[in-house]
Amino acid sequence: MSNPRLLESTSPYLQAHADNPVEWYAWNDEALSRARDEDRPILLSIGYAACHWCHVMARESFSDPEIAAVMNRHFVNIKVDREERPDLDKTFQTAHALLNQRGGGWPLTAFLNPDDLTPFFIGTYFPAKPRFGMPGFADLLERVHSVYREKRDQTREQGMAVHRALSATPPGGADLPRVSIAHAARARLDGALDDKHGGLGGAPKFPQLPMLDFLLDEAAARGDDGQGPLDHAVAALLDGGLFDHLDGGIFRYCVDADWTIPHFEKMLVDNAQLPDTLSRFAVLGGESDGRRAVIESLLERSIDHFLERMRLADGTFAASLDADTQGEEGATYLWKPDEAREVLELAGLDADTIEGFLGEYGLDHPANFEGKWHLAAVRRARSVEQVRPLAEPLRRALLARRDARPQPKRDDKSLLGLNALLATGFLRAGNRLGRDDWTTKGLDLLDRLVPAATAVADLPTGYLDGRPSVPAFLDDLALLLEAQTEAFFRVPDAERLARIEEIIGTITERFTDGSGAFRLSHAGHGAPVAGLVVFTDDAQPAGNAVLADVLTRLGYALGRTDWLDIAEAIFKAAAGSIERAPQAHTRLLAALRRFHQPATVVVIKAREMTAWQTAIATLRRRGITVIASGSDDLLPDKPLPQGGSGLAYICRGTACLPPEADPDQLLLQFA
Repeated sequence: MSNPRLLESTSPYLQAHADNPVEWYAWNDEALSRARDEDRPILLSIGYAACHWCHVMARESFSDPEIAAVMNRHFVNIKVDREERPDLDKTFQTAHALLNQRGGGWPLTAFLNPDDLTPFFIGTYFPAKPRFGMPGFADLLERVHSVYREKRDQTREQGMAVHRALSATPPGGADLPRVSIAHAARARLDGALDDKHGGLGGAPKFPQLPMLDFLLDEAAARGDDGQGPLDHAVAALLDGGLFDHLDGGIFRYCVDADWTIPHFEKMLVDNAQLPDTLSRFAVLGGESDGRRAVIESLLERSIDHFLERMRLADGTFAASLDADTQGEEGATYLWKPDEAREVLELAGLDADTIEGFLGEYGLDHPANFEGKWHLAAVRRARSVEQVRPLAEPLRRALLARRDARPQPKRDDKSLLGLNALLATGFLRAGNRLGRDDWTTKGLDLLDRLVPAATAVADLPTGYLDGRPSVPAFLDDLALLLEAQTEAFFRVPDAERLARIEEIIGTITERFTDGSGAFRLSHAGHGAPVAGLVVFTDDAQPAGNAVLADVLTRLGYALGRTDWLDIAEAIFKAAAGSIERAPQAHTRLLAALRRFHQPATVVVIKAREMTAWQTAIATLRRRGITVIASGSDDLLPDKPLPQGGSGLAYICRGTACLPPEADPDQLLLQFA
């Protein structure tokens, strides 16, 4: 019989475990009370719908009646979706690092004391039978149960030590960190760039988009055009097996150092950042026609194909596509040479084109994944201009065949923060590349996320089929603030500004920490460490970092010193954390540079904008913020002229140049 507790969940990941013989609970008062009342430790399993090894552990252990019987006899079992409860995931991933002195991952398997919810043992995937140098899961369960019964004082002492470390106030500094700390981070990341294969680090190889964005920002600050290792890093994302050459979008990561074989899940968290990162590189150091053509072509593939596949009925976007299809990893994406040749022959392509494709994508080489072939260019480009997007006739024919196969499951959660991140990407890519259609997508998505009648304080972290999940977290609201800010800079109006003020007010009211920074969650979330403050980036930038960055930009652009004060307090609170590992704080350091070295903002006040359109589009393509308004209600310190074609105010930080009345002369000042 299916477990009604999980079937009623707003997480497809939890729903997928409803048929397990394990007596699963969601994280809620009922489960926590039962653990306390019966004095049972909690077995906490954290994963997500697209996770391959989560599926493996579910098949091997959670579906096994004998193993489930041990779990049910000794533990209260709680299943958590990491995308729905990032506070719990961040808490116990950090605990894993503290207890094991190494990073964790998914599935995360934690055992908690029931009275204070502190962890006393944590691991990740455990096999059902002993292998990989690990014990079998059933044996492990018995051992953990014995430790809990026989060594209670030790389990409590260890759990409390972890809790103290997690809930400690960040050791901030009295002084604002200097911008020179960014140089240390850049030096470390430059040293991690892989000259042979491109990208950052070794296997497993992740796209590391927040780190890549930081390096692109640093290159822009130096006036560098990004040729060399940065160009190679971006090319590697697009040319190998990480990028889906048929449908667009990137997979979560590659298992090898040379970007050939991915884990096949596709996550919105990565693909939401791709438009911003790629368009940022497209305009780095001035426009390059070859670089822009490649990036725009591949962004179109991701936006018009993969992301449209992820669009939900309400116009927002789903969280992920599974790594597995019908229990087989990557099955949807793999080819055999004879099938590919047959498809292309039926499409009417000539023999030279077909054989050229087979050779270029390795189908004339030995199979690269379990007897089949995943498409990845054999001869890898070292620069984006050398990347050759798959020709449309080939792509369409192969994708049509692939679409006829069984497809991976889609996690239909609509997550507030990730959709806001995507809206920002649409807006920035649209501005930089002059794609008004992408800008329109961003504005439309943002307004669907937060309808006019919805109060920010009432927003959940996500929805499933219209049912709300738990209240929004700091990261959700920080990313929403960033998207609303990008929209305001594009289409400034009083209503958008009021929404921005509402978001900032909600954050400061609910998430303020005594350190001057902000907590990931608030008391209403019921997390064991409600005061967890996070500064480091993960797959997405940290909420505190995004907040500091956006408040810096808004504060200088709108003359809001109160918002600059909040940003400064975050930087000071993070000073100790930054000092220990500057390369882990890339978004915060990019924000710190903008705080110390404010970006140029151009405010154009005109009753009629026609004469200014070319200048506006050109400056936005160069990454310069332009606020164009025909209202005296916005930025009243920069008045709307009574006659003439308008005035442009060029401002940097708290200083502005004399206003310019000629659009051509305005552009000359940026030549």
